[in-house]
Amino acid sequence: MIGDRVRQRRQRITDLEERALRAERDTERERRLATAEERTRIARELHDSAGHAINVILVQAGAARLLQEQDPVGTRAALETIENVARETVGEIDQLVRALRDDDAAASGEVEPPPGLAALDLLVERHRASGHAVAVRIDGSRPPLTPGVDRAAYRILQEALTNAARHGSGNAEVVVTFGADALELLVTNPTAVGGSSLEGHGIVGMRERTAMLGGRLAAEAGDGRFSVRVRLPYRSGERR
Repeated sequence: MIGDRVRQRRQRITDLEERALRAERDTERERRLATAEERTRIARELHDSAGHAINVILVQAGAARLLQEQDPVGTRAALETIENVARETVGEIDQLVRALRDDDAAASGEVEPPPGLAALDLLVERHRASGHAVAVRIDGSRPPLTPGVDRAAYRILQEALTNAARHGSGNAEVVVTFGADALELLVTNPTAVGGSSLEGHGIVGMRERTAMLGGRLAAEAGDGRFSVRVRLPYRSGERR
């Protein structure tokens, strides 16, 4: 009897130790998964933010070179835009790089979140300052949005306008519709001859953002125009 009890006690101890080890492994696996997911998100933010900023800088630098003798005031404005955009982008990149170097920061999401639709006016004004004609129409009244939908909508519009400048004239029409059960985005722009806006990481990133929120994205090119149409469903509590 005593021997049986000892064996049973030892077995219980062994079982507890194995259970604790499995729990520790599961915790580590979840931590690594969270870190990987956060790093993927950071990579998307870096691509969208830096890609947009570099495009603005290139356009403004070209304008400054052409205007330096004919329009000193316009040249100064273009250079100021370059300086401001570059400074903001350096700050964003520094923050993202710190998070990538620090696993704990990446896993916990200790990175300043990107802007939401409240920053749409500033985004559009930057493109207009680069000489692009951007028309914006807002349909419906804006409901409370979760941060995920709000930020994704901004980044999608940012990338769509960046693509319009890279692959076309930079002119674009933006329609933001606050529907009964979803936020809908539509960006259309003329494309350059031979332009291929369907390629590249920008569209991939937009699709990933949309899919993560259970939405749909359609990107189409034809008749000299390119369009991106996105539908992001509201989550529970977003629409009153």
